[in-house]
Amino acid sequence: MNQARSRAIDRLRFDQRKKRVSTYPHSLRPTTDIVDPQQACLFEEQSRLLWDALKVLSAGERKAIETAFFSELTYEQTACKLNQPPGTVKTRIRSGLGKLRDALGRKVKATG
Repeated sequence: MNQARSRAIDRLRFDQRKKRVSTYPHSLRPTTDIVDPQQACLFEEQSRLLWDALKVLSAGERKAIETAFFSELTYEQTACKLNQPPGTVKTRIRSGLGKLRDALGRKVKATG
């Protein structure tokens, strides 16, 4: 029962992530046209904050997160693609996401 529940949750998360991920991950522009200048300004500010936060990651953490997120891969698939042990990839992703969370939290508090 627990495995079935976990797989169902994973599938729901995958479907939700798929809907919000751009098909062109290296594009710096939003996937939809922003007409409102205030929204455009907010988007630019969020982009700048994210790029600044990405600077706190090590090269390994950044590569693991980018590969997993933009390719929509599991830990195991990411490990295979990067030719690294799954434990290493999982640790790098979790560590990197923690660093991003902290960095973005500090940035939001400083600007808010």
